[in-house]
Amino acid sequence: DVRTPPGPPGPSYGGGQPPPRPPHGGGPPHIAPPLFTPQLHEGMYKAMDTGSMKGCLYKHTYIWLKNGRSFWFYPTYVGYNSVAGYRWRRSQQRWAYYGTDAHEIQYFHCY
Repeated sequence: DVRTPPGPPGPSYGGGQPPPRPPHGGGPPHIAPPLFTPQLHEGMYKAMDTGSMKGCLYKHTYIWLKNGRSFWFYPTYVGYNSVAGYRWRRSQQRWAYYGTDAHEIQYFHCY
């Protein structure tokens, strides 16, 4: 029989499942994030585990990914291995649903 080789692994979101959507009535914030772009400095949270991000649920949070990207994020779910919520798309001036593995986040700070 012919078998297709597996593709590259995607984000795990705890057991290979996609991150849960927010509960009915939940969604992105109704306002844009703050206008400033935070700068990394001492005192920022280094994302070592998702438990440290639970205090940022439903708050404007700036995250820095290990790949060098950074953006405003509004977390609505913090799991053991993943986070999900809404990422601010500056060029489109809107929030877009977004999820990632927790180990991809290098630093974060909520406001």
